[in-house]
Amino acid sequence: MAEADNDDGFILPTDAFVEVLLRLPTSSRRRFRLVSKRWRDLINERTPERLVRTKILAFFSEAGASRAVVLADDDQQDGGDEQEWRFRSSCIDCRTYEYGAVVRLVGTCNGLLCLRDYLPLPCHRIGPTIAVVNPVTGEESAAIPCPPESLSWDYHGGYRRVVEFSFGYHPTTGKYKVVRVSCTSEPPNKRLEIDSVQVLTLEGKSEWRAVPVPVLAMDTSYHDTGGVVTVDGSTYWLNARADHVAALDLGDDDERVASFAAPPCLEVLQVPTCQLTTVHGRLGVLVTRRQPAMTEAAKVNVWVLESGGGGGRRRPPPRWSRRWSILQPIAAWQGRWVMSPHFTHGEYVLSKQEENKAWSARERCLYGRKVGDLASGSGKDAELWPLEGAEEIIMRTGDYDGGVVTFPYVETTEPLPI
Repeated sequence: MAEADNDDGFILPTDAFVEVLLRLPTSSRRRFRLVSKRWRDLINERTPERLVRTKILAFFSEAGASRAVVLADDDQQDGGDEQEWRFRSSCIDCRTYEYGAVVRLVGTCNGLLCLRDYLPLPCHRIGPTIAVVNPVTGEESAAIPCPPESLSWDYHGGYRRVVEFSFGYHPTTGKYKVVRVSCTSEPPNKRLEIDSVQVLTLEGKSEWRAVPVPVLAMDTSYHDTGGVVTVDGSTYWLNARADHVAALDLGDDDERVASFAAPPCLEVLQVPTCQLTTVHGRLGVLVTRRQPAMTEAAKVNVWVLESGGGGGRRRPPPRWSRRWSILQPIAAWQGRWVMSPHFTHGEYVLSKQEENKAWSARERCLYGRKVGDLASGSGKDAELWPLEGAEEIIMRTGDYDGGVVTFPYVETTEPLPI
């Protein structure tokens, strides 16, 4: 039985070391590859990861019970059948209430789903909760209370409140975290200002902790339609002017918010309509502009952060590139909307169409459009109108409160982090 040399101060028979590695979750083995070159080579050779392609998870939010649908991949030999799971509210009293609790999907990481159970006014004393679930194994964490939230709108005083969540995983630390960004708008200023950023690390006794936001170093406002997106271990959001991106590195022990310049096109827009998303594992920004010569369409430019930026210290300046443009109808009923945060899936761009069929029935359709080489930014696919040739991927009809959102999904049997 060969012994592992002690170039890293660790002596253990190789076969025994491999047996230990095989009993660890895949995510842990990824981190151990960083210990030394010998560990990396041994893990790669003796405990290779099973190659599993990412699938699309479509989540339909509905009062009382929501559903997650993992779509079969036609390009995979083992694509399997479509999978579907239902998630009911943790509040039994709200399940039959007309405006019952809504279970929303915060995000997905390594096959785990982070769910937010938002309870309605009759149960406001309970407040929203966060839970992590592995739908394959059926394992679910205990519900973790979120900080108290007030009404989204105060019609009498003109106050407005927006609370955004994001779920992320840092590949180096191996920790799962939930980020909560709370914003408030007070009259006469209609701009949303961030009043708190909080992080929940999912391990042991999970507790929310405040993250300092440097007021003097950056604009602490929040863009209404930008959203909060976590990509490759960092959480991002746009300020109200959309000229800077705020970044929170989930791997930092002291967790602080930094900022960097947004795509250059946003500097010339007075009231930009933009949304953060992901494009092939990178941070992307969807910028919608009305075309002066076109009365029925708007152009959506897709910008991707190629390098730099990020939430860590001493990061190089950001380098943005415009991938391509999509022309879409101005009126929602005329066409489809681009998806976020799972905007691209392989060679496909995802879009959706939502239509009210009846008073209590809404039809939600998800489409995929193959666009070829997305990195070129030129050629016949550089401008798409209006996602011509898109194929219907899934359609559902029901009383869906939050429409449909898409996230990447990879099946796993790993245990929950908490």
